[in-house]
Amino acid sequence: MTTELETAGLASIGGLSTHQDADLSGQPCRNCQTLVSQRYCPNCGQLAASFHRPVWSLLSESINDMFAFDGRLARTLPKLFLRPGRLTRDYADGKRARYVPPFRMFLLASLVFYFTLFAMISNEGWIRDLTLDEHEAGTELVIEPDAAGLSDGLDLSLNAQEFASQDEQSASVERVRRVLDNRELFQAELEKWAPRLSVFLVPLTILALTFLHIWRRKLYVYDHAIHALHLHSWFYLIGSMWMVLSPFAGWIHPFMALLVFYYVWRSLVVATQSGWIMSFMRLLFLLLFWLVVVLVLMIGAIVMSGLEASAGA
Repeated sequence: MTTELETAGLASIGGLSTHQDADLSGQPCRNCQTLVSQRYCPNCGQLAASFHRPVWSLLSESINDMFAFDGRLARTLPKLFLRPGRLTRDYADGKRARYVPPFRMFLLASLVFYFTLFAMISNEGWIRDLTLDEHEAGTELVIEPDAAGLSDGLDLSLNAQEFASQDEQSASVERVRRVLDNRELFQAELEKWAPRLSVFLVPLTILALTFLHIWRRKLYVYDHAIHALHLHSWFYLIGSMWMVLSPFAGWIHPFMALLVFYYVWRSLVVATQSGWIMSFMRLLFLLLFWLVVVLVLMIGAIVMSGLEASAGA
């Protein structure tokens, strides 16, 4: 990526028709004057190459860099999908250059996941196609709790709020009505808030993994961060496949549930080099932890989306 940016920037200055030698290795670095023996300066890391050369040479180099990234991707994805924990173990052992960096892999996977998710939501129209009865039931729940059968459960809440003004209550009802009447706006806000809140899953998973291995002195927070990024990358990619295939194969739901169970367990065994039984116990804790966190984040995304939608209505 750095090479591509340098290519685009320097090529725009001019000199594309000159025919200088592109390779500057064996010469002093143009940035720090250190003798460069390889492609990159050992002191400052600058690429030892001249961009004053024909445009087709620059394009060829950019294409080669893109295929180099694809080569890393081709080495990363099979291990991520087929060998749980092995990619994390390799990274912890120092084998990093051959794979896509974990955070970049996570960003790519999350982009694929949310693109698929919101495309499925838009096609199904689950927000737009709410029935009129559901709309009226939601309004009735706010305006007439007696009709919804909730008056007994709300007595204490109403008594505690008897100091609230009638204007504030009316404003709250009006905000709910605006949300119900602007489902497209609500969906747009949900698309904005869901990715933001889901980012919290990664640091929370890092904390959980650190807590579960707190007595393992050979495992550091860095190792758990790499493991968490790889796990969530796999979740996003397998979740995208799940959403695409689920309308055509009902059997895929229990299969995917078992696959997640096995993958996380095996990943804990390989990445942390733990025993099968201890990894199983940690798996149970992680699944419960993720369930609670995901529910909280989903509620948070819905609440924030509703507030934004009502404010913009």
